[in-house]
Amino acid sequence: MGHSEGPSSAELHGEALESLPHIKDLFLEAVQQNPDIEAVVSLHQSPLNLAGIDEGHEGALRWTYSHLYRGAKHLASRFEASGVLRGSSIAFFCENRAEWVLLCWTSVLLGCPFAPLDPRLANNEEEVSYVLGQISPSVIVTVGEKIQSLLQTNAHLALKKACLLLSLERQEVPAEHNFLPWVSLQDLWANARQPNHHWTGSVFEDTTVIGFTSGTTSHPKACPQSSVNLMTSAVAVRHLRKIVIKDRLLQHLPGFAAMAVLISLTFGISGATIVYPSPSFSASASLDAIETEKCTYTFAAPAIVKALAMHPSISKRSLGSLHIVELGGAPIYPEILELATSRQGLNCERVGCGWGMTESPAPLLAQPWERHIPLPTDSIPVGKPIPGTRAKICALDSKIPLERGCEGELHVGGPQVVRGYLNTSNESIYVENGVRWIKTGDMARIDDNGNIHIIGRYKDIIIRGGQNISPAKIERCLDKIHGVEAQVVGLSDDLAGEVPIAVLKFSDEEDPDPNITLQQLRNIALKELGPSETPHAYVTLNELGLESFPSTLSGKIRKSSLAKAVADHFSEMDNRTNIAYNRVTTSDILLELWSKVSGVAAKTIDVKISVFTFVDSITVMRFSTLVKKQLQKELSVDDVISHPSIQGQAILLDTRPIQHTTGSLNGRQGPPEANDMAHCQDDPEKASLTKNLASPFLKKLGLSWTDVEDVFPAPDTSFIYLNRQRPQTWNQRVIYLAPITAVQTLTKAWQDILIHHPMFRTLAIPTNPEPSLCGLKHLFIVLRPSSAFWSCSTTTGLEVNSPEDLRTAYLNEWSDTLNGPLIRIAFVKIKSTTSSAFILVGNHAAYDNLSMDMLLEDLKTALAHNLTLDNILQAPGHIPFKQFADTYFYYRSARPAIEAATWHATRLCGLASQTASLWPTSRAPGFFKGSDTGWTYGDGKPGDPALRTPLDRPGDQHGLDGLTRTARVKTLRDMQTEYGIQPHIILKVAVALFNMSQTCTSTAVFANVEAGRKWPASSPPPTPGKELANPLDIAGPMFQVVLNRITLNGKESVIGLLNRVQSEQRLLTQHSQAPLFLIHELLGERDAETMNDALSRQGYNWAPGIQSSSHNRRSFLEGKANGDSDYEILVKFNRRAYDDIGLAWTCGLLGPETLYVNGSYDDCQLSKKEVFDAVGKVLSAGVWLADPRNAEKGVGECCFEGNGMEISGLVKSLE
Repeated sequence: MGHSEGPSSAELHGEALESLPHIKDLFLEAVQQNPDIEAVVSLHQSPLNLAGIDEGHEGALRWTYSHLYRGAKHLASRFEASGVLRGSSIAFFCENRAEWVLLCWTSVLLGCPFAPLDPRLANNEEEVSYVLGQISPSVIVTVGEKIQSLLQTNAHLALKKACLLLSLERQEVPAEHNFLPWVSLQDLWANARQPNHHWTGSVFEDTTVIGFTSGTTSHPKACPQSSVNLMTSAVAVRHLRKIVIKDRLLQHLPGFAAMAVLISLTFGISGATIVYPSPSFSASASLDAIETEKCTYTFAAPAIVKALAMHPSISKRSLGSLHIVELGGAPIYPEILELATSRQGLNCERVGCGWGMTESPAPLLAQPWERHIPLPTDSIPVGKPIPGTRAKICALDSKIPLERGCEGELHVGGPQVVRGYLNTSNESIYVENGVRWIKTGDMARIDDNGNIHIIGRYKDIIIRGGQNISPAKIERCLDKIHGVEAQVVGLSDDLAGEVPIAVLKFSDEEDPDPNITLQQLRNIALKELGPSETPHAYVTLNELGLESFPSTLSGKIRKSSLAKAVADHFSEMDNRTNIAYNRVTTSDILLELWSKVSGVAAKTIDVKISVFTFVDSITVMRFSTLVKKQLQKELSVDDVISHPSIQGQAILLDTRPIQHTTGSLNGRQGPPEANDMAHCQDDPEKASLTKNLASPFLKKLGLSWTDVEDVFPAPDTSFIYLNRQRPQTWNQRVIYLAPITAVQTLTKAWQDILIHHPMFRTLAIPTNPEPSLCGLKHLFIVLRPSSAFWSCSTTTGLEVNSPEDLRTAYLNEWSDTLNGPLIRIAFVKIKSTTSSAFILVGNHAAYDNLSMDMLLEDLKTALAHNLTLDNILQAPGHIPFKQFADTYFYYRSARPAIEAATWHATRLCGLASQTASLWPTSRAPGFFKGSDTGWTYGDGKPGDPALRTPLDRPGDQHGLDGLTRTARVKTLRDMQTEYGIQPHIILKVAVALFNMSQTCTSTAVFANVEAGRKWPASSPPPTPGKELANPLDIAGPMFQVVLNRITLNGKESVIGLLNRVQSEQRLLTQHSQAPLFLIHELLGERDAETMNDALSRQGYNWAPGIQSSSHNRRSFLEGKANGDSDYEILVKFNRRAYDDIGLAWTCGLLGPETLYVNGSYDDCQLSKKEVFDAVGKVLSAGVWLADPRNAEKGVGECCFEGNGMEISGLVKSLE
């Protein structure tokens, strides 16, 4: 049915399309060839006694094609006499009845757009006024008095503008004050009417139908569909489904649904019959119609198939005439195909699958599944492009196809794509090489056979700890429990980002025991989905105060509304939670908390066995945070690992006192004294020296010693980020949008919440080095949040025209470590909107990703709840970084630190002899990503700009953002299951092997970033007798940098190397806080210099949450384009990292089977082509290493080229 652009490209083209006749000509041809064939049968209607059509007939309403044509011509003449002009729209608030067909073909003959509308629109004044205002119809048609009355009240202006108000029933609303006259179809049929007034609405050229999108997040959007748009798909459906005059369509879809329109037109141009069983869907009426009218074809959403196949009378039905059920409108799974084809279900020979949208009717169709063919066990493909159409899978915000197998956004193109929306933005529609395309917003992939699989809507995807979770997958699992309908939405979570919540609706026909049903749901979810995708909690519609799932007028679930109801419910639950600790044991409390974070029923959890049988690492982190919040005691992740049973955790907690965190406020009025600064060790002379060191830096900022809140020693790793070699040394430039917040409100909230985030009010001063300060290289100075501080750290009054302009605003402003402060921020108003933004430029020594997330969560909370400074002061805050820094200061000279440093020095001894293993090679002085303006040598001597020349021409330099590629790896989970090897180890080994291939040595040397979220081993607490707090809540930069030195051992096997590196990684993590300067001292000068050189050459960072920012940014931009007001409070827009490094690998997962690698680099050391090839080789090696079939092979056989592997071209960076 179609072909692909290339064997590995995620782009497909349908077969060539022959020229298409106009829809009117196709209809007239059907009438001429099949005058006596039934065109429409309406089983719930009696004949209308319309002259020339069905006068004198009895029984159900039946019109032949000759009847339909005569009726459409007659009604067209009556419309023209009433003042209806060609190109004016005809709106029908429709039921499923014969007049739908009559009005549709009347519109075609007149050259007027037909606009079928949901009658429920009439209940909503805002919606109905908006929709009718978009199309300004000349004719408005309703079925009966109820809708007329509602329109008189809610759309009076639109009624007045129309030149004809038509009722399909004889009852009329009395012509009282302000009520307009309606004419019945019978009266208009018999007597022509003079126009009430001259109609002056919009005229539409080349428009056959005006469809409306479902509007799940905003007003429905009007889509003018031309004859070409519709007939491209209708003719393809007719051909591919072999529809002929003997076919009879069971039409039970709502008449305003896009697929109902398309399939009705398809049958109309085919000379086949449409059968209406009832005004709206009724399972029994539909089954009756199949039997009595011998219906051969129907279109059904999965919910309709379930309703038909599970009807109590199904076993007594004779449904042999039904040859094909066409599925669509929702994700399709094997269970639905089974219901449609099994003899216990609909007993249908074939099941068709397809995909379409109002903006692009049915561009994808699959070959029907035959009943005798074994059903697939996983997802069902929706097919390939029909003739004339195209499809491709692209990364978000990109138009470039990915590689086959990669997950991305589905784009469809061709003549079926509408020209654009009415009166709104068309950002999702674009033209490329003469082909009109639309970005659909659906996540999809193309399999090895060229079939497209829909994964879900991007805006519905839940991102938990960087993992994409499809709500549809969970819903499919839960729907296996009879009598339950489930909808799954995401709930914000401080640690995981989002967690899935299942909202349940119990069948009206059943009276299940909720406790039994919930247990069944938990069991099946945990068994089939695993801990990471199991719902965090289950709530019923009743608990949310809802009677049904919120839906659009076309019946689609409003996931955004449901998610808001869930968020409100859990917020209220959190406010009311008050566990009576004095009446239950600690074990009981922990049992309930584990149940809450895991979604596993408490009564099924054995407190004596390891919790790791049903949770993963992210769940443990969430549990740890919850324990602190509700019990005011610390239970770290390490504590859970060492005490895996709930019983053991309870015993440990019972030995610990309740802690009351006071945040960053120290209660001291003036600057710190000797006893407040750990490095001073109660020595007044050291305190005086500290003041003297700080004063010149403070003076440059217009500050003094009295503005100082705290002083503490910078941990050794901070030296890497504070060792200035250019003004922008280790700076990050981060932009966040505040879509619904005024710039003044954003500025005030930032200043208020910084009371609990002292590291964002910090400057660093070098000690130069002062011998009396115990070898420290830098001190952190925390400044009080005063007007003097704001004036030196904050810029206000900036304005831009659009979010894209933020990329070029506040440029060349740096957090220069010589001039301070470490964080600078600009607040920006986005003109002509209520939106604002901030641009943060910060040195990485002041924060890590988790402490930045803490600050952003506090900022979101302050904005969402309009918190005042007093509110914030009363909040508990976080653990000040000073506590960790002071503890680390004591640790530096303790035995565990010496042992850890010795471990590193032992494995790195002799490093100076392996400089040939360092990569990339040095082609220019220094290693700098991004701007190198003002660069210096290591000794501070100014550098010569002429010595640093980019290798690529201007406009083609990509080092700062880097180059990103992806690879599909179907065996990742197998590698974890069979050998216990984690994805981050696979890519780390891939980077190591790539390095060896570049240097032609058997050793790889590169840096590794460790999260470091733990207290230094066996170190004394900052306050004697006080328990150390949970390190996850420390508001500061906990990460550590270690150096990898990976050497091949002879003819080592792949699994041998992977296991060795994974074991080594555990030791690296264990010893990651070893004092850097002590390692240098133990190594000796030459090895220490080589170590520093290696740290600046290349670094490896595993980023599990890499895709969240792109998801949020896309959601904001789509919402803005669609007029959606349901935004996130803050949206990450852009991040750029000015690292002092030659090459930085940022790696992660895009879903469970796709590796993501970004290589950002110094443009003066590496070229774009070199890095593009390097990323591809690392991914190729990663795919090869992840295949269990290669586990016992020698490492020397590793493959660095594609060889059929699914390695993508360039994709847009997710930062």
